[in-house]
Amino acid sequence: MRTGFSRSHPVGRLKPALTLLVFLAVRVQAQDIPLLDSDNFARGFHAPSMEQAVSWTAAFYDSSHRAIQRAWGTREHYGKASIAIFDFVTLAVLATPLGDAWVHEEFHRAVLANRGVASFDDVYRFRLSPGSIAVSHVRDDALLRMKREHPADLVRAHEAGIEGEAATVLRLEKDHFFHGATSWNLALYWFAKTNSIAYIASGPTRSTNDTTRDWERDEGASISKRDFTGHDFTAWVYDLFRPDEPYEARGIHPSGVGIRRYIRESDLTPGEKSYLRRQGRLAAINLLDPNLYGGYGLTSRGRAINVAASHSLTPFGYAIDVNAFLRDRDRRAFVVLHLYRNHERTFPGVELELPGARITPRVALWSQPSNQRFRDRAGRLGALAGVQFRRGRWYAELDAKSAGWVAANVHLDRSASARLGFALR
Repeated sequence: MRTGFSRSHPVGRLKPALTLLVFLAVRVQAQDIPLLDSDNFARGFHAPSMEQAVSWTAAFYDSSHRAIQRAWGTREHYGKASIAIFDFVTLAVLATPLGDAWVHEEFHRAVLANRGVASFDDVYRFRLSPGSIAVSHVRDDALLRMKREHPADLVRAHEAGIEGEAATVLRLEKDHFFHGATSWNLALYWFAKTNSIAYIASGPTRSTNDTTRDWERDEGASISKRDFTGHDFTAWVYDLFRPDEPYEARGIHPSGVGIRRYIRESDLTPGEKSYLRRQGRLAAINLLDPNLYGGYGLTSRGRAINVAASHSLTPFGYAIDVNAFLRDRDRRAFVVLHLYRNHERTFPGVELELPGARITPRVALWSQPSNQRFRDRAGRLGALAGVQFRRGRWYAELDAKSAGWVAANVHLDRSASARLGFALR
């Protein structure tokens, strides 16, 4: 998908209010809602953060799905069919704030905002059957500076949309397994995962050239209309392989105004096309998830286990994870084994979270490419430590990490974050 925010844009000023109206239109009953996040205040105020976008979207779908289920009562099949139609509409027919398309675009924007690049999410234009959605109102000079000063972040910005969708699906799966959520989400899981797989696979195809030409023709000389990246994954693999190429080397836009941002299939080398095709095939690993088939884990005598595999694109290449959901009566654990891969070698990682009633600790250890680059041979050890505290319906979260990529954490540098939220259950 394609996606920007301009402070002077009239819809930009209304954006938080519009999101709030959609949010209040559903009865949120089974999600944590982060109200404040320290990431909101990085380089001036901007919202939502990655954590807010995931939490709000998960709450939107959980509540909407359960409302539909209640409306149909015991007629379960009609309820599931209605949910599937609802999910398709919010994804493809009329992309709405808090929907799947929205979290996709807001993850793009979060990475840009973290490096001081302003943008606008065209989901707020409320267009029927948009086909593509832009992060618009992004300045060429801002992208030029980001490529020069933070090349790994620019690579991450290209892939961040599907990272947000995957994080939302995982959040809903964890709510089912650990907290007993009852919403039926299978249609959403399938839409999100298969759409991401198809989108990656579409990059190294000739149809991408035709689509890109159409976008450039329709946008003309208006820089504010342009998406920040065009096709997410032709741009991702292009900058992944060429971190030191100046952004302006892309050339002049066909209109003669500004930089030609969009990368076509024909701009890629045979090696870049081959690598992107491989990622399209590896993305099918995301279908190795029992939740997609209605399986929420093996249960016996109060114990339960569920295991799923996943594939993610990263600033340095890709990651393959094995997620283990474990429950033994009142004890719960979420364990992830990571394999991070760039062009040169494989790096390991492990993560542990202990979901609890009042305190939820989380720790992670990893080795990743030293500079988050595709051709780094040296590794750098890293770690994350976090904890969530609850008191009544209020909760606070603190986490700190060293340099490295963590899914749904916007910082590639070392960082510390704090959040305050309200649990509506």
